[in-house]
Amino acid sequence: MKNSVKWFGLILVLILLTATFPFPPAQAADNPEAAENTRPTTVEEAIQRINRDMKEYYGLDNYFPESIPKDGQTLKLRKDLIEKRLNPPPVQTKREARKNNTFQMVYGSNHGDELVHKGRLVVRYSGFSVNGQSVSSDDFPWDAGWSGTQIQDYNLIPEPWNKTRVTEKYGIRPNRFDKYKDPANKYLSDGTFEQLIIQGLNTEYAGIPYSEFMYDNQDSDYAKVDVYKEGAKPSKGGNWIDYVHVLQPPTMFSWGFGTVYMDNSNIGVTYLDIPIAPYALLESDLSASFEKLPHEAAKGEQVQVAVRVNSTFADPVTTNYSWTLTQKNGTKLTAQDDNLSFSGHANQESGAFEIKNRTGVVLYATFTMPDSDVRIQFKVNEDGKMPKETILGNNVLDSNPLAIKLLKPTPLNYDVLSTKVKFPLNNGNPIAAALTLPRPDAYWVSNATGELKVNNETKDLFRDFEVEGNPLVDEPSAWISRNPIVHATIKREDFGDDPVNRKWSPHSNPKVPIRRSGTVSYEGSVKRDYEYKVEVCSNGVCRTEVRRETAHADFDSGEDREVYDVYVYNGTKELGKHTYKNEIENNTSDSKTKKMFWENEPYEYDVIRWMKHLDENGQPYDWTAVPGRFRRTFTQQASGDIAWKSESTMAQEYQKAREAAGNKTNRKSLYDKAVFATDRQLQKYAYPIKSGYYFNPAGKYTFTVKTVMYKQSDNDTQDHKDLVKALIDSFRYETNLIYINSKKDAVNIANEPLASKGGGFRAEAGILTAEQPKGVDGKVLLNVLDREDDESRYRKVVEPIYYSQDKDESKTHQYWKRVLEGYKESNTQGSKDNYQYREYVADKQPKMYEITETTTVTIEINPDNIPVYTHANMQNGKYYVKAWIDDAPLSGGGHTYKKLGTLQGVDVLDNIEVTVVGSMFDDLND
Repeated sequence: MKNSVKWFGLILVLILLTATFPFPPAQAADNPEAAENTRPTTVEEAIQRINRDMKEYYGLDNYFPESIPKDGQTLKLRKDLIEKRLNPPPVQTKREARKNNTFQMVYGSNHGDELVHKGRLVVRYSGFSVNGQSVSSDDFPWDAGWSGTQIQDYNLIPEPWNKTRVTEKYGIRPNRFDKYKDPANKYLSDGTFEQLIIQGLNTEYAGIPYSEFMYDNQDSDYAKVDVYKEGAKPSKGGNWIDYVHVLQPPTMFSWGFGTVYMDNSNIGVTYLDIPIAPYALLESDLSASFEKLPHEAAKGEQVQVAVRVNSTFADPVTTNYSWTLTQKNGTKLTAQDDNLSFSGHANQESGAFEIKNRTGVVLYATFTMPDSDVRIQFKVNEDGKMPKETILGNNVLDSNPLAIKLLKPTPLNYDVLSTKVKFPLNNGNPIAAALTLPRPDAYWVSNATGELKVNNETKDLFRDFEVEGNPLVDEPSAWISRNPIVHATIKREDFGDDPVNRKWSPHSNPKVPIRRSGTVSYEGSVKRDYEYKVEVCSNGVCRTEVRRETAHADFDSGEDREVYDVYVYNGTKELGKHTYKNEIENNTSDSKTKKMFWENEPYEYDVIRWMKHLDENGQPYDWTAVPGRFRRTFTQQASGDIAWKSESTMAQEYQKAREAAGNKTNRKSLYDKAVFATDRQLQKYAYPIKSGYYFNPAGKYTFTVKTVMYKQSDNDTQDHKDLVKALIDSFRYETNLIYINSKKDAVNIANEPLASKGGGFRAEAGILTAEQPKGVDGKVLLNVLDREDDESRYRKVVEPIYYSQDKDESKTHQYWKRVLEGYKESNTQGSKDNYQYREYVADKQPKMYEITETTTVTIEINPDNIPVYTHANMQNGKYYVKAWIDDAPLSGGGHTYKKLGTLQGVDVLDNIEVTVVGSMFDDLND
């Protein structure tokens, strides 16, 4: 290898043989394209034509002057080398013959190391380029040897002009020709220098063994190995234009050249010179290039890839092609799974198509991005047989490893209101502009000024948009770079979900996010004044003028895309409802105890959820209580326990008198409530009496009511009061004994007159109730003892059903958790686990209480033991006395338990059978 490491850098400026062009000089006048391709025949024509092309193609005026200044010397253009290419020697090597009829634009003279190679003296450099770089001589050998690694397989550094380790070591700067693209240039098949670089490599090195470059038998084991594979692209991926730092662009007849830089494990970064062929050297060729290749896409997005196939053939040709689209693991994309389709100039995955002469066609592949990187491969005329072509390195495209990357959207989880984001533009690589002096004798006279403009193209997504690392340009530099970093806030409300302001998104599938993407573009320019001196002559007098002009350069322009997924879940309208009993247990006429169950009346409450904001590090701040979309209804199982008992039964009340009669005791004090017959023959009856004596009603009965209900007040409940009243009103004391009042009328116990019947009276029962407690002669024979008589008969226990919008769930009662979303108690723990959704009762709403009330009521029959006399003419026979409970409708007061209908009574709470045999007159007669 050459000591300078420029081991394949013979940079030529060549002119083609007459045979290279399809049109001879005689036809040029009638054919503009033929005229443009007609080779110069003299040195002056060549110089004139090359400068004209530099002006026409690149806007550079008089690019190759007659001489250039270098280190205080004036170096003249080497016209001898141009002459040599116009008239090549008759004996040449294969490599030399490839470059016949092309020019080498070099200034100065041979310089550098001298070697004797193949029997003749050779010098390392043939001169200098117009920009002052040394130009390697065409026949100088690789005196440093060769490793055997072909050119395309070196460890090349992409975009070296942006890599600090390269720029600091070699002092290079970006320029306008790096990754140059001009779609309007008809000689550039894809608008870039790619095909010209490949043609240059083919011309200089393809198929040529190392033996042609070998010096002094160094590394002779590789003598028969070709140094470059024809048409090959960099094995690291991508195109040559991604690696070649262009120092001089080509024209129709002159060669351009550039440099690639390599990572060498032994000596660090080294470089290689790369030839860029003149336009006229392009062979008839089919070339493929990506016209549209997204760098990245998010899962589920529709992606379209476009491939342009250009032809430099003079006639229409038919060729074959094929697409291959695969996931990272090698799985092929399909129409069924990935919506893969093809369109454009050909609508099949593979086949053939016709392309007209010297034109281009575009083919498209469209698919839905899977959850993986996607590799795009495209081949056209892969074997070079349809049509026959020599350059095949540009017939195969492969997006790997650069594209298409799976873009991971930035998620805003279900409970995130906003997130601050920070991202560098251009993947963190410098965005640069390179100012170039258009003349070798020019010099800068001012700072560079200008601006890289960073534009928020999605203002309704990137809020609080700020850019750091992008000051205005004002510096004494020709290479200006910026590393802008964007700061912004992504807000949930910009995705149509604004729960803070009660504008909830109707988005129905919480597992599918709402996706939006935003773009930030960047572009700009810089300018810098320069001066140069010109000699102006007039009338034989010459003078030097200093002229001042301004150079302009654009920053690399581009657009960065960011994708955001907002996950939405605003609760469910209907929670799985708890089942509450609505029934009365033991609601039969023979049961003295009843158990009521009903669903408590509902109470609606506003709820909140807690949502957060995230800072740039993903840390939460400013937790916010956000209104819930749905109000929640508190309800619970209400209950009532009712138990009746006989506090003092009739049997107990009449026991003393009955025992006295059975014992034939005549002491009046023992007959406190009734006079029972003492006749021996009547003792067989339970309660024998003779008409005309007093038979005082008696008995004491108690019921207890315990209710559990849920209210927004801790006051005594009307529900309980009304239930107690309904039970009091349902009590009945009933007998069909016939009494006599002070008016000597036959009446029943309720003082209702009785009709005569057969010398006696019709026995019609009378009933005493709490509402009608008065009996014979209007005397009160039924008394109710309740809390008004004794406060201890009523007890109340109040338990707050506490709630809080505090995130500490221990501050929320389990009964609330049954009706709020996000708790196991309501069977909605999944909302918390899967969607970070949990509800809390909003503050400043009515409190809720569990109120347990117990009332004990005693109903006394004739508590003052008022004498009540039976009618002397009451017929003999069996009579009854009973206490019982009537059915109690629960509709009174309109309380929630009204849904239970009717509380059935008790047919017999207490009773006795009274046998009337004879009358008091029988005893008087006795």
